[in-house]
Amino acid sequence: MPHNILKKVWDYCTYSYYFLAFIFVLLFISSLIQNYVQAYGDSTVLTILNILVIISVSGYGMSITKSRINHGIRLPKIVIKDIIVMGIKSSIIGIIFVLVQGFIIGYLFSLVNIPIFDLEDMLINWFDTIRMLYYNEPMNTLLFVSVGSTVFYVFSFFTEMALAILADTGSLLSALNLKKIKRSIDVIGWRNYAVDLTLIIFAIVILSHLISIEIPFTFIDTLIDMFLSFLIFATQYLGIGAIYCDIKDLESEKEKQASSENANSV
Repeated sequence: MPHNILKKVWDYCTYSYYFLAFIFVLLFISSLIQNYVQAYGDSTVLTILNILVIISVSGYGMSITKSRINHGIRLPKIVIKDIIVMGIKSSIIGIIFVLVQGFIIGYLFSLVNIPIFDLEDMLINWFDTIRMLYYNEPMNTLLFVSVGSTVFYVFSFFTEMALAILADTGSLLSALNLKKIKRSIDVIGWRNYAVDLTLIIFAIVILSHLISIEIPFTFIDTLIDMFLSFLIFATQYLGIGAIYCDIKDLESEKEKQASSENANSV
């Protein structure tokens, strides 16, 4: 259930309140810098800053995934070199999968003549999706939403597993090896993987809806939204790490059984 996932994420993130507070302070400072540059800086500086933030966030996310794969129980330490390297690699993986998915979705857009919008945002904000039915041809829009959701879901299967493999091996080639991705999913079973990934997505959707709830006090609302955003980030990377941890454990058990059977046969 999604609430079980959220509890595990909470326990993992709050294992050390001091370190969580340190992470939160870094995020808050980063947010202040971004707001300042957005208000007073030029577009070039803002673009560079956004790239650095993406690399840093995805890089630390990979650290969380690797930690969980290795049965970690708390937020990992910040190692700048590892974060930068893995942040760049994970960004490359994300860009490749997004481009392929975007090409397919773009083709579907052209078929039904629907303006381009963020598919992921559409799947999270169902109220906006429903409103689309009134602004476009209902049947074509409904068909696109159904097919688009399927495409997004299928790509999530491969993208998340690719990121898990990257976190475990550090190899771009391994992460882009579709056969390796398929074999990894085969180990845990496609049905089990689908259930686990769906629960992670539901947990993220729940947190996303909580962010949409506004509190009268702006500063407190900002802090709560920032914390919920961090939980969303942790849920994704911790979730795929937990899945791949199970895969590696199953592979290890099979290897031990095979070794035992070979020893007995001798």
